[in-house]
Amino acid sequence: MVRRFAILVLLIAFVRVTLSQDLSITAKSALLADAETGEILWQRNPDLRCYPASLTKIMTAVLVLERGNLEDWVTVPKKAAFTGESSMALKEGERVQLKDLLSAILVRSANDACVAAAIHLAGSVEKFVKWMNEKAKELGMTDTNFVNPHGLHHPQHFTTARDLLTLTRYALQNPTFRSIVSQREIVIAPTNKSALRRYRNRNKLLELYPGCDGVKTGYTVPAGKCLVASATRNDWQLIAIVLGSQDHFADCATLLDYGFNNFVRLTLTEKGEKVALLHVPDGVPERLWVTATDSVKVIVPKTEVGRIKSCLVQEDLKLPIRAGEIVGELTWDIPGASIHKVKLAAAHNLDWSWRAKARLWGIRSLCVLVLTLLLLKIANRKRKGGRRT
Repeated sequence: MVRRFAILVLLIAFVRVTLSQDLSITAKSALLADAETGEILWQRNPDLRCYPASLTKIMTAVLVLERGNLEDWVTVPKKAAFTGESSMALKEGERVQLKDLLSAILVRSANDACVAAAIHLAGSVEKFVKWMNEKAKELGMTDTNFVNPHGLHHPQHFTTARDLLTLTRYALQNPTFRSIVSQREIVIAPTNKSALRRYRNRNKLLELYPGCDGVKTGYTVPAGKCLVASATRNDWQLIAIVLGSQDHFADCATLLDYGFNNFVRLTLTEKGEKVALLHVPDGVPERLWVTATDSVKVIVPKTEVGRIKSCLVQEDLKLPIRAGEIVGELTWDIPGASIHKVKLAAAHNLDWSWRAKARLWGIRSLCVLVLTLLLLKIANRKRKGGRRT
């Protein structure tokens, strides 16, 4: 069985490598994954160190959300006002709410907003960057190093597509983050030094790709075109990541199309769902409902959906059975995907039937009778032996 499974895994890997060669992707590093589980459906050099450019701002946004009060007013320092390239044209001494800086960071990709937020929260860019690297380590991003909060080029500022997947999945758990990155346009209220600002999201897939709902663009000359794109169809969200691309929008659209066209997400069972009815001859009642102890969701190649096989293994049941007691295991064998298992628990109490109790008491009574007769016989032998002497 183990050998057969190993051969199946190798076959799946071969098929995916073959498919990866067929996809027309210009990025030097790329992957496609399920947003909920992180399962990778397609990849090219996912562990290659690359410059992330403004994809860095995903981490910056995470720290703003976790360490800041979005209602705070931020006074823009000189260092932020003079940050170059992509910006929202902040002016020294301008007062802006942190929530507006966050929106500008994610939608406008404003470098000056990153510096203003970093200094406001940490007191210095250097300390904020330390927070960034600590958070990366906490999340398990094993091949990432941040040098600044915006992604302007630095030779020691790098990450990988795999690490960006970890970061993005984490960020998307925050409803405020999800809401901002899905907006096609933001409006920032007037400040003491600026009129109303209006910015279109630089992620063009929000308008061009059906179901697109995020996440972040990036570009510098050394990094090339970078993009983390997410899209949701039929309540299934995929994440496409491309680094060092010549056409990041086309590459991500190709990856997302590949995922939605070739795979389907199935919920095999939900936690607490009744999945089987077991026959217990001596129980009251004689049938026992069992429930799944966990949810099982899988991604399956569409061509393999009809070949899914399941097997229920029932443990040696001993009455009485109490609700929640593990009584078996359900296994699914999914060609082209994997093997999944879930423990099964009793949905209700199950006691002996009156017939089983009667048999049990009959057996016990018989045992007591036999033991009593045996003891009497032994006692009689002792008495007789005593009289002979």
